[in-house]
Parts: sequence; structure tokens; C-alpha cells
Amino acid sequence: MRLALHWQILIAIALALLAGLLTGTEGTFLGVHWYAVYAFVGTLFMNALKMIIVPLIVASMISGVASLGDHDGFGRLGAKTIAYYLGTSLLAILIGLLMVNLIAPGIVDGKPAGPMLDLGADTEEVLAKVEGKGAGDVVGIFLRMVPTNVVDAAANGQMLGLIFFSLLFGFFMTRIEGRLQENLKLFWEGVLQTMMQITMWVMKFAPIGVFGLVAKTVAATGFAAFQPLITF
Repeated sequence: MRLALHWQILIAIALALLAGLLTGTEGTFLGVHWYAVYAFVGTLFMNALKMIIVPLIVASMISGVASLGDHDGFGRLGAKTIAYYLGTSLLAILIGLLMVNLIAPGIVDGKPAGPMLDLGADTEEVLAKVEGKGAGDVVGIFLRMVPTNVVDAAANGQMLGLIFFSLLFGFFMTRIEGRLQENLKLFWEGVLQTMMQITMWVMKFAPIGVFGLVAKTVAATGFAAFQPLITF
């Protein structure tokens, strides 16, 4: 009997902890550094995940909206989606605040864990982005919602603009007549089904990808810096 994916990932994390501690950043095999192998495997998996995001979201949004078929259905979906989004977001925020205050996974011995975990984000850069933000920045959100170039938005991962465009495309796709509408529906449904197959295929490699990501971090920082995040 094949193990469920989540058990495979948990086993991969345990093995990655052991491998990272044993090899460190200098361990080699036939002249190849284990650390480089971990980095390659982890980066390859992350690239694969990023690769599928845009086509999967666009196809699913367009197909979902087009399947409603009428104005009333679109309105009901919008109301339910907003209510669901607000409810789940509130729950997620409350749980996150509770857990982060109980465990403090970003702090190790009174110091930020980011540099220890070899995370790429620069603290000063992040602070510069969030300082001075206020209610007036809501206007910027609405401006980003309508991208000047959909292809550029997709290339830069601007999800808000892509979602808005996909909603519009799916809605107005139902307003055209005859074979054109049917062909478009079949096309986007085909894209969605294809992307789902690709997603399932990529997720089969999740244990290997997670192994690479965790082993790389543990090899560089040791278990002490990684322990708070494991607890979290």
C-alpha cells in the first residue's frame, strides 16, 4: 500500500534533518557537494510550483465563471466568494497571531531567525516597503487590480490583476453567441484539466523537493535555528 503524500513529506523532512546535519555545507560524494545537490533539488521543485501558478489560476477562474452562465449566478458566486474569503481570512489571521505569539518561530535566542535560515529577504528592504503605509494605499490596490498589460502581470506574478482579468474574461465569454462561446469554454476547460494533471504530477515530487529545501537549510544553519520553525 502506497503512503499518503503528507506522510511521504513528513518522512522526507525527517530524513532531510538527518542528512543536513551529517553532511553540512562541506560534505561531498565523488567530488560533488551535497549542499549543491540539496540546493538544486529544492530550487527545481520551487520553480516547478511557480511555473504552474499562472495558467492554473487563469484557467480555473475563467472556467468557473463561464460555467455559471448568467448574471444572477455570477452575483451569487461573488457574494459567496467574498463571504468565504473574509471568514477564512479572519480565522487564519487569528490562528496565526495566536501561534506566532505562543511559539515565536522567527526568533532564535532573542535574534531574528531569517539570517540564520539563509532566507533571501533583506530586513531593511522589507521594512522600507511597509513603513508609512496607510488607508490611502487602498487606491494602489485598485490600480493594480486593472493591469495595463496582462502578459506583463503574468510574468511578474501580479495575481490580483490576473484574477480580475480572468473574472472579466469568463463573464463576457458567456455573452457571446453560438460556436465561439462553446469553443472558448472547451478550450479553457481543456487547459484547466491539463494544468490539474501537471499539478498532480509536480506534487508527486513534493517529498523530494521538500527534502532538498529542508536539507539545504539544516546543512547551512544546523538544527538549532530550524527547531522553532519545526515546532511551529
